[in-house]
Order: sequence, then C-alpha cells, then structure tokens
Amino acid sequence: MMTSNIGGPLFMLRWKGGICPCFEKPEDKGARLALESLSGLPVKWFRTGRDAKSLGGMMSGWFGGSSNSGGGSNKSDKDAVDAVLEWVDAEKGPELLIKPSQQSSSTPSGADGEISLQKQSAGYIKTIKLQQLDKVLIQEAVYIVLQSEKETGKPQDLVTLESVIGDANEIKEALTQLIEWDARRLAEIPEEDRELEEVGIKAKAQKAAHFAKREIELQKQKREREKRKAELVKESGGLKYTAIAMANRMDD
Repeated sequence: MMTSNIGGPLFMLRWKGGICPCFEKPEDKGARLALESLSGLPVKWFRTGRDAKSLGGMMSGWFGGSSNSGGGSNKSDKDAVDAVLEWVDAEKGPELLIKPSQQSSSTPSGADGEISLQKQSAGYIKTIKLQQLDKVLIQEAVYIVLQSEKETGKPQDLVTLESVIGDANEIKEALTQLIEWDARRLAEIPEEDRELEEVGIKAKAQKAAHFAKREIELQKQKREREKRKAELVKESGGLKYTAIAMANRMDD
C-alpha cells in the first residue's frame, strides 16, 4: 500500500506514468516501477539490529550505529518482526515507513530509536526520509541494510531488513533506483526554491485540494443548469430555445 499527498513527489511520480507515458521521463519509469514493487512489500524488520556474530563478523545492523563499530552488537534475531514497507509524501519529502504487520504476534511493546517512532495499535512504525538514504547493502544473500552518510560522513546502518518474498538483490536495486531518483529530483530544484522545498509540500497539496474542490463545485453547478434547462424544455412543451433563454436569464 502507498499513501501520497496530492501534489507530492511520489504522487506525481505515480500519476504521470499512470495517466500517460508521454508525461513520464525515461529515467522516472524505473523509479515508478521500483516504487510499485516496494509498496506493501512484506519483510522481517530487525528492530534492535542483528548479532554481528550471526553475520560472520560483518557489519552490524544497529539503528543509527556505525557499520564499523563492533561494540554492543550481541543482539539476537529474536526481535525480528513481520512488517511491510509503505511510502508517503511527508511535508519535507518522501518517506519510507516500516510498519509491523497487524497479524504479527511478536510485535514488541516499544523502544527508543534515533529515527522517529510513532505509537500504533500494532506496535511501532519506523520512519526514514528517502533523502537520508545513501546506500543499500546485502548481507548473507537475504539481509538488506539501509545506510546513511549524511550526518557523520561515515556509513551508518539505519535499519536491517530480511527479504521474505522476492530476491534481496532485486529489492536492493529497487531501493537504489528510488534513492537516485530522489537525488535527481532534489538537484533539479532551483537554489532559490530549496527553502520552499524544505518547508515541504503542504502548501502545494492544499492548493491542489482547493482547485479539485472548485472543479467539483463547477461540475455540480453545470449539472444543475442542465437539469433546469431540461425541466424548462419539458414544461414549455418542447420550445427548446425559449426554455434555454429563460434558463440563461435565471443564471444571470
């Protein structure tokens, strides 16, 4: 499932390809298909990271932990929960949501994390800004590690997932396509508009909603006028043009 605000980047990416391929840039098609493949994708989410020993001494998957740090990485896989990936247009750009499945019996009661966590009936949702992601790694063929270098300049593991259906390398490729698409999108925004982009898409969504509401009202008024004209034609015994003239005077 994917939720997108009207006028947001994800909404526009999906809308252009869905309405007419002529509106879609070739490089955006891959991103749109990647978005579709990653929406509602079931995964295993390792909330507290995976034990470094279980990775054969490879990088840990701690939230916000450096991939080069080995300290405190004695967590087991028991904290893994069934989850799904969802995508939203937030005020400051596209975000990835990792949501515990409603059916998951192993959903923990809660924990703190450096990425925003929101209390839900099924547990907790992990939220990661798309522009925060830099790299996707594959470990032991099935584990997917999302990394960022933006805060410290060094790779940091933000979250570790396990592919449940599909190939982990295909999931990595889809995530990478979305990361590259978002980087291109941001690079195309003029410097003077960057502050507006940082404020978010709320104003744009409100504007689009206003015009959509206005269009609905105009269509409703048009239907009402046509209905009145039809009634006047019937009442005038078929004098069509006389009825139309009367209806036009009523509209004035």
